Amino acid sequence: MSVSPPSGTPQPSASSPGTALGEAVYRDCFDLSPAAQVILNHRGELLDLNLQACTVMGRDRAALLGHRLTDVVHPDDRAEIFAAIEHSTEHRVPFELACRVQSPGQALRWFLVQSRPASHAEHGTLWYTLLADITERKKQEAWLAHRNALLTALSQGLPGMIYVFRPGMDKGGRLDFVSEGVRHLFGASPEEALASPWVLYNRVPPEDLNNFFQQRDLAIGESSRLHSEFRVRNAEGELRWCAADSVAGLDADGNEVRCGYIADITEHKLYQDARVAAETAERASRAKSQFLSRMSHELRTPLNAVIGFAQLLQMDNSPALADGQRQKVQLIERSGAHLLDVISDVLDLSRIEAGDMPLSVEPIMLGGVINDAQAMVAEAAHRANVLMTESGRSWDMYVMADRVRLRQVLVNLLSNAVKYNRQDGQVCVSVRMENDTRVLLEVTDTGVGLSESQITHLFEPFNRLGAEHSGVEGTGIGLVIVHRLVELMGGTITVRSQAGQGTTFSLSLPAAEVDLASDHGVLDEALPESRQATILYAEDNEINVLLVRQILELRPSWKLEVAHSGAEALKLVSKIQPDLLLLDMHLGDMTGFELADLLDQNPALQGVTKVALSADAMPDRVHAARAKGFSAYLTKPLDVAALLRCLDEHLAAR
Repeated sequence: MSVSPPSGTPQPSASSPGTALGEAVYRDCFDLSPAAQVILNHRGELLDLNLQACTVMGRDRAALLGHRLTDVVHPDDRAEIFAAIEHSTEHRVPFELACRVQSPGQALRWFLVQSRPASHAEHGTLWYTLLADITERKKQEAWLAHRNALLTALSQGLPGMIYVFRPGMDKGGRLDFVSEGVRHLFGASPEEALASPWVLYNRVPPEDLNNFFQQRDLAIGESSRLHSEFRVRNAEGELRWCAADSVAGLDADGNEVRCGYIADITEHKLYQDARVAAETAERASRAKSQFLSRMSHELRTPLNAVIGFAQLLQMDNSPALADGQRQKVQLIERSGAHLLDVISDVLDLSRIEAGDMPLSVEPIMLGGVINDAQAMVAEAAHRANVLMTESGRSWDMYVMADRVRLRQVLVNLLSNAVKYNRQDGQVCVSVRMENDTRVLLEVTDTGVGLSESQITHLFEPFNRLGAEHSGVEGTGIGLVIVHRLVELMGGTITVRSQAGQGTTFSLSLPAAEVDLASDHGVLDEALPESRQATILYAEDNEINVLLVRQILELRPSWKLEVAHSGAEALKLVSKIQPDLLLLDMHLGDMTGFELADLLDQNPALQGVTKVALSADAMPDRVHAARAKGFSAYLTKPLDVAALLRCLDEHLAAR
C-alpha cells in the first residue's frame, strides 16, 4: 500500500532536475530512514510503515498493515494512545507520548511516539508518526528513581543532607538528588535545590563559597575525596558552620557524579574554639604562675637579708645597740616587713585572679588557727594599746578550710581591726554555730567604723576608702584577698558597721564533723633544751648562707655544714651523716625537689628530716614540698625566731 503526499505539499515541477526521481526519492527517504516511521489513520490503523518500524516492532510489514498501533502496544498504554489521537483529531495538534511495545521473542521495549496530523484529499486526516526507542533512557530513569528512593529512605532521620552532584559547564553544576535535610540546613526545599544549586550557594558567604569552589574543583580534577567547611545562613538568618564531604563516582552512562553529605558542625566548631581557648588560657596561666613564682623568688631574696639581719642586730647583745640605733634597725625591719606584705598581697591576688590558687581544704579546729593568728598580730596590738579578746568555744569548733589560708584571712582581719582602732580599744573574736552545717566566726572592733558608701566599695582592689591619707600603711587589696579566699573555701563574708561605732566582719564557713590530726607544729609550745646536732644547709647564695650561719650561732650545740650546690650536697651527705637537711629550693645546678629525690636514694638518710627554705612562697610549691616528704617549708624573708623554733622542734623529735 502506498500513500501519496498530502495535498498542499509542493510537487516537483516538470522542469525540476528531480522530476523523474521525485517519488522514488520520497519512498527511499521513508523506507530507508534509520528512524522508525509509520502513518496512522484516525482509527490508529497502520496505513504504512518503513523497514525500521518493522524491525523495532518485530513483525513483517504485511502482518502489521491494516492493524492498529495499539495491537502491538502494551495493554496498559492503549487507552492513552486512543485519547491522544482523539484529542489531536479534535484540536488538530500533534501529540507525544511514551509507550511499551512487546515484540514476539523480544523483551518489552519503550518507545517515544511523536505524531503530527495532516489532511489528505483521498485518505482524510493522517498522522505521520516517529517511534524512537527509549528503552535505555527508561532504564536509566528507573535506576535513578530507585537510587533516589534509596537515598531518601537512608536520609530519613539524618540530621544532615545527602546529595548527588553532577559537574557541568556552569560553575554551579547541577544536583541530581537532594534529601529533606536541605530544609533545615539551607532553608530551601529539595525541589528548589534541584531546579538550581545557586539557591544553596547564595546562602554561603562569598569568601567561604570561593574557597569551597576551589576545593571542590580540585577534588573533581583529581577524582579525590572532598572535605570542605563553610558557613551557611539558614532560614532563621542564623550563620551556622557546615561541612561537605563527597566522593567521586560514575553513573550508568559512565559520567562522573559526586555523592556527598553535608552536616551542621556548629557545635563541633564551638567545642574546638572553646578547647583552643582553654588551652590558650591554660598556657597563659602556666606562664603567669611561672612568672609569679620567679617574681616571688626574686623579690623575697633581697628582703631575706634586709629583714633577717635587722632581726639579728636587735637580738645581738654584744655589744647592745644604742637606743637610736635600735630604733633605726626596727624601722628597717618594719619597712621590710611592710614591703613583704605588699609583695605577698599582690602575688596572692594575681594567683587568685588567674584561677591558680591551690587549696587543701580539710577539717580544721578553729581554736588553733585563731590562737596562731592572734599571736602573729599580738605585738602590733600591744604597740597600739588594743586589747584582744575571744568568746565562744573555738576549741570545740571544726570547719572545712585550708589552714594556711584561713589563718591568712584571720591575720588580715585582726591586723585591720588593730590598725583602724582607737587608743585603748578592743578586738573580739567570737565563734558560734550558725546552723547545723555552718559555723559563724566574727571579728569585732571598736574602731572608726565605716559608712554605707565605704561598705559598698569595701572589696574593690586598691581602694583604701580614704585611709591612704590617714598615715596607716596598707595596699587596699588585703580585704579583696580575704573575700576571695573565703569564697574559694566555700564560705561567705559580710560586714556590719557604722561610722564611729566600730566594725564586725562575719565569716560563715562549712562545719566539719570530725577533727583530723594536723601536720602543723605549735610554734609557741615549750621545747626541750637543744642537743648536739649536725645540719647540712644547701644554698648557693652567699648572703643567705651568712644570715643562716649567724642565726644558728644562737644555738652553739648545733654544727652547720654548707653545700653551695646540689652536687656538693650529694658528696657531703654521706660523709657527715646530718641530723637535718635544710634545702634551698632554687640551687644553681638543680632544684630542691630534684636534690631531695637524689638524697632519698641513699639508705643511710632514711628518716632524716628535710626542711625546705625558699623565696618561692607560692602555695602550690608548699603543698608539693609536703607531698615530697619535707617536714616544713620556711619562706624568705626568714623570720629568725620562726626558723629557730622550727629547727628546735624537729631536732627535739629525733
